[in-house]
Amino acid sequence: MKPAPSISSGEVPHLRGGAGVDKYAARIMMLSFFLPEKLQALAVMVTGLYFVIRSVRSKETILRSNYVWAIVISSFYFLYLLAIPLTPHEYRPFLSLLCERKASLLLMPLVFAITSQSFRELIVGELIYFVYGCVISCVAGNADFAWHIWCAKGSAPLSHVQYRIMFERSTGIHPTYMGLFLSFSVCITLLAAPFRGVVKYLLIYLLLIFLLALLAKSPIIALVVIFIHYAYLHRKELYHYKMAALGLFASLASACYFIPFIGQRLKEVLQFAGSGKPGNVADNSVYVRKLIWNADTDMLRHYWLTGIGPGRLLHVLYERYFFYSVTHHFFVGYFDPHNEYFSEWLSFGLLGIALFVTVLILHFAKALKTKNYLYGYLLAIIYVTFATETLLSRQEGVLFYAVFTSLLFFYRKPVSNTK
Repeated sequence: MKPAPSISSGEVPHLRGGAGVDKYAARIMMLSFFLPEKLQALAVMVTGLYFVIRSVRSKETILRSNYVWAIVISSFYFLYLLAIPLTPHEYRPFLSLLCERKASLLLMPLVFAITSQSFRELIVGELIYFVYGCVISCVAGNADFAWHIWCAKGSAPLSHVQYRIMFERSTGIHPTYMGLFLSFSVCITLLAAPFRGVVKYLLIYLLLIFLLALLAKSPIIALVVIFIHYAYLHRKELYHYKMAALGLFASLASACYFIPFIGQRLKEVLQFAGSGKPGNVADNSVYVRKLIWNADTDMLRHYWLTGIGPGRLLHVLYERYFFYSVTHHFFVGYFDPHNEYFSEWLSFGLLGIALFVTVLILHFAKALKTKNYLYGYLLAIIYVTFATETLLSRQEGVLFYAVFTSLLFFYRKPVSNTK
């Protein structure tokens, strides 16, 4: 079986050099996403500062253009800072919280701009520890769920809502965000695992089973597109992967048969499409998504040019959901835009969405230019998930985006691999 293409279209650099402390710092950075929320940002910032100090002391040359690019790819964060003096006093506390939560959008590009290439290579070489963190968290979350179900003695039918709630309580990670992590972990294992053969594909199958159990739709859709692209790249050698493909189909079929939550989620989609008993926002998450979409697009028709400000956005949405609940005689809850594109557009108007999309295009252009497949796959997962989640409004989402997009933006293919 031929090896998979690397993150830079050549062989993946499995980095063995460097001081032991440097490796452990890189591993801590990868595992920090699975720590309790209060420790996540601290671990990322401390390890990031460590590599900045090590880079400065190593006296490796740092391109001046790195600083410019760091400011460019974090430029839409400055809109939040500029919005503070323009925001009414009663909405400033929430805007200040947003600025604090999104600070990594500015800090991480600067960290990796200053970090020398040798340390960026070292960190990329330890990406597999992010995969290990995913596996450990999912095993713990599923074990805790199984324990509670066993203690309940089957008193109530299993529900995917119940599963997702208990999984988040056990791991501290929202299921959609864990779906994001799992999809990226599949890509890391596929392209940059430090091992090959059966172990590699068994790990991929395990990650996919965890992903299907959570059934976070956007990351799964992105992963399907990624698999199609991967198959296209290997179209001349597909016969080498026939056993891997059979194993993949077997694991997916087993998951669909043995995990009841998959069928429940699919039933919601079919219900929305008109098959079977009609659903509503009280018992079907797809109808809830339609409600959120309608609320977002209706607001966009009024505020598409100037926006309403990031501090006031949730307040206006909550008012709409309150009156919707009163009008329809049942409480539907309160939701944020659940769409990063709408969130930036409604917050800052046409200028905000234009700047945001420009930054996303710059990332994608860099991935194409460097032929860095892992970078491109990461962007595909993030950009698709942006359509259903305000990913940059939760700490676990904004840290994930800031760390990995910044790292891979400044990462360069090692000279030793260049032909």
